[in-house]
Amino acid sequence: MTPAPEPLLAYTLTTTPDPIRIGAPATLRLVARGGAAPAYCRRITLGVPTGTGAGALTDNPAAITTAPVQGGGHQDQGGGWTIARSTPPGRADFTAIPTAGRGWLAGVTPLTLELGAIAVNAALGGTALTVTEETSADGTDWATRTTELPVPKFSADFVFRYFAPDEIHVPNGDSVRLTWQGSPATYTMRWGRRGECDVGDTREWTSPPLHDTTTFRLTATQPGSTAERVLTTTVTVFRPHLRVRDLSARRNVRMIGADQRLDPPPPDRPLRLRAGTDGILVGHVKAKAGAAPAAISVTAGGTTAEYAQTFTSDNRDTSRVPAETPFHVPVRRGATLDITTEGTADDDFGLTWLPLGTGRLDPAD
Repeated sequence: MTPAPEPLLAYTLTTTPDPIRIGAPATLRLVARGGAAPAYCRRITLGVPTGTGAGALTDNPAAITTAPVQGGGHQDQGGGWTIARSTPPGRADFTAIPTAGRGWLAGVTPLTLELGAIAVNAALGGTALTVTEETSADGTDWATRTTELPVPKFSADFVFRYFAPDEIHVPNGDSVRLTWQGSPATYTMRWGRRGECDVGDTREWTSPPLHDTTTFRLTATQPGSTAERVLTTTVTVFRPHLRVRDLSARRNVRMIGADQRLDPPPPDRPLRLRAGTDGILVGHVKAKAGAAPAAISVTAGGTTAEYAQTFTSDNRDTSRVPAETPFHVPVRRGATLDITTEGTADDDFGLTWLPLGTGRLDPAD
């Protein structure tokens, strides 16, 4: 049996609220952009499972609203896109179609599809949206490609947030204490290549000794449900262990080069960069006190996306001291970085490149 072709476009799904809660309205935003290379596209269909069970998202598809498609307005990008709705059995499909018949999507020319007023059904569990694209790498060889995006549904009072280490930089061999806030759930910690353990229903955990920069992934599963929510955080290690097969140096070797300060992109202008060496992108986002939340999204990858995460700062509660959300993203040499922001000029965004060598982050072609 011939395997189905992999999608040519890359997709990012965000929800409001995050995570989605049963019995409450929700909004979905799907961002589609060129993947490892730009691609031509004739249509993108977002399929929403309907019904009353755990595997469905809503039992009232007629109530779902659509917003105008954002992006794709240039003639080369499709000349504007419209959304058509259909409701086959067990599903509601929303298909974005370019006015020009096809659109050329790159990493810096995304499309955003938004579905609102989704009446989430009352069944706990994990569902999945189906994204179907009709795409071509060269504009002649068209194929239908499909991928699924998981959407967990939690109880109305479920909380899982503020996952962070007590130190973001540690010496080689030190441990870190990770804490979080969360409702009663089963929590599973994963780190490195094979590290995994069940941390029960606790709210803190101490890592084993760390010998290189490590990303921790904490999964929460609500009792009686298959829905999972994952938060990540990264700890950098000074003077890490090295695992190499061949290494030669003819002159002086510097492990960490000069830092490079970057201007965060405005909300309407995504930034695409390419790494000249291995390194770490460090940054922060801090929303204005009393204003709407602010967010910064980072996708890093080569032929496939290795890291994709959105970091959010919410300082609407003016009774608390405004807090910033720091982040660290490991990046491989030659990888591309796509960076987008959501917020206003009053929000604070920061980006700094720490190269493990002499390579810079330069605009990608």
